[in-house]
Amino acid sequence: MYNNAPLAFEVTSWTKTNIKTAIQFSTQDIDTARLIFSLTKDGVPLPLSAVTGKLVMFMADGSRFIKNVEIVDKVEGIAQHVLSPEEIRHYGDVQAELNLYYANKQSLSVHKFSFTIDKALIDTDIVPIAEYYIDDFEDLIVKVNELYDEAIATMEELRQKFSDLENIETKAGAQEKADAAETNTKAYTDLHANNKTIHITADDRTTWNAKETTLGSQDKADKALVDAKAYTDTHANRTDNPHAVTKEQIGLANVEDIKQASFTDFQAHNYNQVRHISADERKVWNGAVTYINILLKNGATAGTRTPMYAKWGPFLILRGHVKTDPEIIFGSIPASYAPTGGSVTTVPLSGTGGTANLIIYDNGDLKIKYPDPVDSSKIGGGYYLDIVVGFQDGGTV
Repeated sequence: MYNNAPLAFEVTSWTKTNIKTAIQFSTQDIDTARLIFSLTKDGVPLPLSAVTGKLVMFMADGSRFIKNVEIVDKVEGIAQHVLSPEEIRHYGDVQAELNLYYANKQSLSVHKFSFTIDKALIDTDIVPIAEYYIDDFEDLIVKVNELYDEAIATMEELRQKFSDLENIETKAGAQEKADAAETNTKAYTDLHANNKTIHITADDRTTWNAKETTLGSQDKADKALVDAKAYTDTHANRTDNPHAVTKEQIGLANVEDIKQASFTDFQAHNYNQVRHISADERKVWNGAVTYINILLKNGATAGTRTPMYAKWGPFLILRGHVKTDPEIIFGSIPASYAPTGGSVTTVPLSGTGGTANLIIYDNGDLKIKYPDPVDSSKIGGGYYLDIVVGFQDGGTV
């Protein structure tokens, strides 16, 4: 059973004025006088996770209480505080404030408000004693320590000031130091005047004045600069003095030191009909290659170009573009065209930059294995079969 007093607070900087409520408890509401806080922000419930709520109450007789409030619903922003028997007996107007302290060291003043505790007739002879109570004793210790630190700092500041006063020069002391400085200066001046090493004689000055003038020295310096420039210009224009320049310094590090063939040797090589084929021979050789369509199987289809095969001398030539699933026999060529013992060749995937292995079995079956990437959405473009495979030992089947 509680004597409930609901309070709805909107957390905003525009409503910080003290709210005088119509809440009135009695000194006989022992453990039943309950303040219920419904907190909102921007029109929605204020979450109360990782937060400690504190209710500050100043009683009419000067008593002060700082108590933790109970978080009833962290999601809906509801908290409450039931006045203790010690608090309820301090009758009169109560000035109160609800504050929130978050785990991340932030704090928030929710609202100031006031309510009344009426003295019941049965409590007419009760005169409460002024009290001060704080729910978290550690906070009180921190405050006491802060006051102690401030007192120590003030005492240190005063000690420094008194120390400075002790070091202030008196008039008599200053005069004494000035007299000593004057005596030392006169003694040093007399010693300097009698130093014959530092002060030259008239004959020395005449000899020194006869030496070369500053203008003459400058003329010699200018002439030396002109001579040096002329020498540098002459040296820069020489082509017979490379100063051991290396081929690495002029960008020829990768050029081999091979003797250049003479024009006669070049001409003899150019007309060597044994090493070089003629145009007629080239036409005959190019026409000797006959391409035949690969027999596609198991759902494989031709892509942008028809898959074909041919045999040219000691080589098997495959051309074209095939669309097929990996790991199946997608086509065949005659066994006589297959390399002895079969072959494994890398072919590119269409449009993705990936690769796969083309297996040519010695019976002529063809299969794609190990595509990379293996994502089916990327290998649907097919495979290019533009390869040349040599037969074993260079012979023909």
